[in-house]
Amino acid sequence: MEPFDAEEFARRLLDVAAEGGQPLADVLAEAGERLPFNLHTGVEVRSVEPGRAQTVLRQDHRLDNHIGTVHAIAELAPAELAGATAVGSRLGPLYAAGYLPLVRDLRVRYRKPARGELVATASFGAEEAAAIQAAVDAGERAACDVEVDVSDAEGTVAEVTLGFVFKQLA
Repeated sequence: MEPFDAEEFARRLLDVAAEGGQPLADVLAEAGERLPFNLHTGVEVRSVEPGRAQTVLRQDHRLDNHIGTVHAIAELAPAELAGATAVGSRLGPLYAAGYLPLVRDLRVRYRKPARGELVATASFGAEEAAAIQAAVDAGERAACDVEVDVSDAEGTVAEVTLGFVFKQLA
């Protein structure tokens, strides 16, 4: 496998957003899965549509902790990918202008030990996207929070809030 090229990753997202060819949501999902850490954990995008993304982390003993449940940090991999994908799926014009969302902070509330396959679900509304676009248009700092639910077969295991800031690459 070739090493991950961050510049190529960003360039491809920006090109797709500018050209409008392949759906941006598809590129976000594919690119997110190819990030080195996501390849390591095996997190995958299950579904993405404008403003909503769902990811899955399959059970893997290499991601367990000392008591045989999913390691607390491993639980964050599907949350981060779901949140970033949900946000990105609504912000094609910002991608076209050279902006990418970057995690600025992360808050997590663990509800119970996680077992087996994990599913993370994130939503990002049209109003929130409009506020981000307005901030960028006004030359202000653009930032937002995204709530993500991480669940196993028995219910919610973690509630995650991802804070994103939007940085212009060019």
